[in-house]
Amino acid sequence: MRITTAYQYERSVQTLQTVLGKLTQLQDQLSTLKQIQKPSDAPLDSALVMNWKAYNAQVERWQNNIKEVENRYSYTEQNLTHIKDLMLNVRDLVIRGGGSDALGPEEKMAVSRQLIQQADEMLSSLNAKYAGRFVLANAQVTKPEDPAWKPFKVLIQDSGGNFTFVDTITQAEDMVQKDPGSKWMVVFEPKTFDELNDPSRRAVSVEIGNNSTIPQVLAVEDYFKFSGTVDVNGASYHRMDMFDKLFTFSETLRNGGSLASPDNTGKTALDYTDEILDGLTDSIASIGARVQRLGSLDDFYKNVSTNVEALRSSYEDADLARTYVEYTKFHTSYQSLLKVIASITPMCLVDYL
Repeated sequence: MRITTAYQYERSVQTLQTVLGKLTQLQDQLSTLKQIQKPSDAPLDSALVMNWKAYNAQVERWQNNIKEVENRYSYTEQNLTHIKDLMLNVRDLVIRGGGSDALGPEEKMAVSRQLIQQADEMLSSLNAKYAGRFVLANAQVTKPEDPAWKPFKVLIQDSGGNFTFVDTITQAEDMVQKDPGSKWMVVFEPKTFDELNDPSRRAVSVEIGNNSTIPQVLAVEDYFKFSGTVDVNGASYHRMDMFDKLFTFSETLRNGGSLASPDNTGKTALDYTDEILDGLTDSIASIGARVQRLGSLDDFYKNVSTNVEALRSSYEDADLARTYVEYTKFHTSYQSLLKVIASITPMCLVDYL
């Protein structure tokens, strides 16, 4: 079979066009560092890349939610730990008050005042905020219409049965001393989004996986005991059992009694204090376990994200070193083909003539 110079020329030009197309593709990859310039270059690979990007975006959202909830739970744990520390101070005062037979009226009042100071600090911790939201309140509580609103309030019931809200337990204690038939209590006022009428409200729970959600804030009853409800002006409030006990301790000391004396259930102030401490310890441990599980889930998602990103990169991203080596190889071929075509062209002209 005779191979003419015209045929050689035609084949060389075709090969040159192929090499030139490959060079253009490699130049684009070097400039963008992407293997796929447009979906039509590799439809199946493009679809896989899009799916992996979408999944990683979803995982990133879950990770952000986990981090937010983890931080909020950690802050809740810190607040409860602080309340527990204050309750340990109360325990020391209860032990001192337990020997109140040897204490005079002034010493008993001094112990009572110290109890009230601890109670006021606890109240401040109850109304603490994290990122603009109350830490130890239900998740629905975000931005009340009244900036001074707080979920945990001090309520006085006077000897006539009338209710009055005050700012601090110290203030309530002073008022109770002037009205022997009255008492103070700390109450929790639950709120809902509808009641708050908050247009920028957020969901109670957030997504941390496929069909998996977690509350942003734990319910108050998860770590505090209610002793009942009280209705004030048509609104229902939950009484905090812990503060009911503190009021009883303070009242006993004010009236010259002994905290070592058992009540009609056979329990002493120290027994009740230890029960409260046990409950706080359990709550702190439970929240700590949740924080640990959230941390483990976050680590899992980090590994998933890394693997998915590696898959995406292997299909979409160009390896700079490898691409450059390939570009150099095709560029050399391109230069060689130009020389071949240049040598063939004169012979083609002779044949033509």
